[in-house]
Amino acid sequence: MKHFTFFCLILLLLSCTTEKKENNQRISSNLLVDPLITVSHLYSEQAQQLLPWKNSFRVRPLINSLFYEVLQNKIVLYNPIFEDTVFNVLNKESWFHILKNNKQLTFDTTQFNDLYFFESWTLDTLETFNLQKEVLYWSPVKRENQIMKLAGKVKTFPLKEKKLLAQQLIYEFSFNDSIFANERLNKRKFAKLLFEWAIHNPHKTYNPFTSLPMTKEELYQRMNISDSSLYMPYNDINAILFVENWYYDTKTYSIQKEVLSIAPILYLFDDNEVSKQILFVIHPNNKPFKIL
Repeated sequence: MKHFTFFCLILLLLSCTTEKKENNQRISSNLLVDPLITVSHLYSEQAQQLLPWKNSFRVRPLINSLFYEVLQNKIVLYNPIFEDTVFNVLNKESWFHILKNNKQLTFDTTQFNDLYFFESWTLDTLETFNLQKEVLYWSPVKRENQIMKLAGKVKTFPLKEKKLLAQQLIYEFSFNDSIFANERLNKRKFAKLLFEWAIHNPHKTYNPFTSLPMTKEELYQRMNISDSSLYMPYNDINAILFVENWYYDTKTYSIQKEVLSIAPILYLFDDNEVSKQILFVIHPNNKPFKIL
């Protein structure tokens, strides 16, 4: 009897171990290649003005405020010449050298129209297409003779004095970025996961113009696929549209991003003109809203 009880106990432990292993594999299969993916991204205010979606967020007031705090020795910037994971304090002399315009020291922030972000991304698709972005650091950017210069890394810490910086900010993440290759991010797998999730959850995909849930027929028509088709056009996706809320800490200027909506963008070429088509929208954890 004792041997039988011991044998049953061993079987139970093996069963639990196998089930736990299978659950871990099931969860891992939904992530973007690695559990943690680092991504570089440039938010350009000037580029935003040329896009069909308009945003009210302006870069310059944030940079004005940041530079004032740096001059008051309340914010520490880190040297941008070092690797992304290395944080060495940027001294004032080096910072002034970056700010020089035509060999003259200037605090004219009109030369800063971009924000550079270095982030980590994680993705879970078990229930919702839940993409989490953690900003590791950000930096004001100026362009000088087609060279991009970072004005110093602003390291991100947990937000204690949290304030809304931008609401429902819409911007495009290009898959063909000539500046940032983002080789650690498997962009095609990201698009494939997005398409597969939409196909399995058509009632959770939304029309960008009406914010109404799409039927399976409408979704398939916009994706140009059918039940009998084995082809998914995720390789044709040129960019991902993100709608986000941005928050910042009024003391440390750390920035936090909250992903509200995700949408794949297809570029359509007609002679020399390019139009952009949003195939569908996913609102992972939020009430659907119109984005166009």
